[in-house]
Amino acid sequence: MSDITVKIKDNQKDAYSVRIAVFVAEQKFGNEFDDIDNICEYVTLYDGEKAIATGRYYPDPKGRENVFVFGRIAVLKAYRGNHIGMSVIAALETAAKLKGGKKVLLLAKGSAVGFYEKCGFIRCDSPVVYSEGRPCYWMEKNI
Repeated sequence: MSDITVKIKDNQKDAYSVRIAVFVAEQKFGNEFDDIDNICEYVTLYDGEKAIATGRYYPDPKGRENVFVFGRIAVLKAYRGNHIGMSVIAALETAAKLKGGKKVLLLAKGSAVGFYEKCGFIRCDSPVVYSEGRPCYWMEKNI
């Protein structure tokens, strides 16, 4: 893990490969892809030529100005514990800021809330959302 690079264009195929490995194969989610995949942009991190992590972002669907939503943040298992997830968040924040973003939202699995809190997110005062039976929480951060 010596040559970590970030790509923000022409990376959908690589982003999908990481998501399939993490969310489908490892975590057994059945409904990984949705209509948002057609409108979002991706950040992908690479170790050399290998895609190792990804996340997506898109403008707030409620139309709030300067607000973006992050999602599908995934790091291959072999690369966890090396701050790669924080690097994905930083890259997503940079990409959103370049498009005028001032605030970001994300829906965090219960097991990931602590990670996002370390990245500066706070839980929103909103009801629990269940994704395939797993509790998730809306979180936000000013950028």
